[in-house]
Amino acid sequence: MKIPSIQTDYAAILMGMPQPYLVLDLDLIIVGASDAYLELTQRTRDDIVGRNILEAFPENPDSAGTVEQGPLEVSLRHVIASGKPHEMAVIQYDIPQPQGGFVQKFWTPVHTPVIGQDGAIQYIIQNPMDVTESVVKQREADARLRVALHAADLASWEYEPETDIWRRSHSVDVMFGFSPGGGGPVAEPFFARMLPEDLQRVRGVVSSAIDSPDQTLMNFDYRIVLPDGDLRYVASRGEVLRTSTGKVRMIGVMMDVTADRKREEELSSALKALEQLLSEVNHRVKNSLQLVVSTLRLQARRLEDPVAMEAFDQAISRVRAIISVHERLYRSENSLSVDMVDHISRLCLDIAASPKARQITVEADALSLPTERAIPLSVILNELLSSQIRSASKDDGPVVVSLREVSDGLMELEIRDPNASRGPQILSDLSFRLVKSMAMQIDGEFHYHTRTAEQKVAVTFPKERN
Repeated sequence: MKIPSIQTDYAAILMGMPQPYLVLDLDLIIVGASDAYLELTQRTRDDIVGRNILEAFPENPDSAGTVEQGPLEVSLRHVIASGKPHEMAVIQYDIPQPQGGFVQKFWTPVHTPVIGQDGAIQYIIQNPMDVTESVVKQREADARLRVALHAADLASWEYEPETDIWRRSHSVDVMFGFSPGGGGPVAEPFFARMLPEDLQRVRGVVSSAIDSPDQTLMNFDYRIVLPDGDLRYVASRGEVLRTSTGKVRMIGVMMDVTADRKREEELSSALKALEQLLSEVNHRVKNSLQLVVSTLRLQARRLEDPVAMEAFDQAISRVRAIISVHERLYRSENSLSVDMVDHISRLCLDIAASPKARQITVEADALSLPTERAIPLSVILNELLSSQIRSASKDDGPVVVSLREVSDGLMELEIRDPNASRGPQILSDLSFRLVKSMAMQIDGEFHYHTRTAEQKVAVTFPKERN
């Protein structure tokens, strides 16, 4: 029995499908459409069949610059190049009316390749989902978002790594030096304006986001080279979103932070200049005081009275204590504060330089203090240590110097002498007044204790000025 051949009218099947479908060839020429598609777009077959989709559905001139037509073409050509379906994000694509003008429409098109028997793509089927109603319902929330973004000087963007489709607000184009909508539908022209070292980092963030789960946060800052050569600094924050098919999209906001960065650079330059100036001032102060010390030493050589010679030695020691602070400041990278551990250790070495001097042990917490507090502490330490060293012999054992935090925000400079059996050491009247005066400059208090096992002199002071 001979089975009669059955001829299938595929065109009739397509026309009668209840879903909206459009069929395109590889040149993006419309070759067929379902009745549901024609009804949805309010067009006839004579209007669209045989024409390029971008001509059959032209861009609304009132919405020029929205770059919505560009992403549509990018999606279609991506399907041709990859041979894989592509689901677009929501786009605005207004439909021309027979009587003239356009009606606003929002869509989520799905483009699917049709593979022939030879394995090559023959057609592309477009299935547009009309989401206008749901988008319109969101207008009030979107308006609030736009107002919030505008108030915060933020620009919004949406990026699709698979196709390089780059949808954004007009302010993004302006930020990159394009006219509104003039940057095109893909991100490559925007990437091309980033500094190469920044672009490498941005591409790294994008690459890592492709394999990241939904709602992964992204942070990246970069610089833009504008056509006139100026630099623009941008801070961008985003989040990973995945489509129903698992494809990655990224949405986010960006802000032009050029003014902030320039202010930071100006402040940094000003601070650097100030530090250099302070370093030079400390150097000159140190040299001037060193000249005073040299003058005092020259004068001391002419003295024969032991009392006068001792007074000159004490004066030289006091000036050298102040010199030591300025010397540390101009030799360090920070001209505003002194590393007290290093400073006290070196100052004690200077004070104990005499062959008859006792050994000094330093116990100090890590601490940095500004100049106006380091200098009084240095004078205090010099007075208290000099008194201990002058009134004892080398064999009496080490004197212990400690600088530590005894309570929250309260510091203590302490000098302990374990050989209290010799009796308390009395400060001279001048030394006592100097110590009290220096302690008052740092809002501190002077304490003098004599115990059975040892004697202790100390100054307690707040770490920060009150």
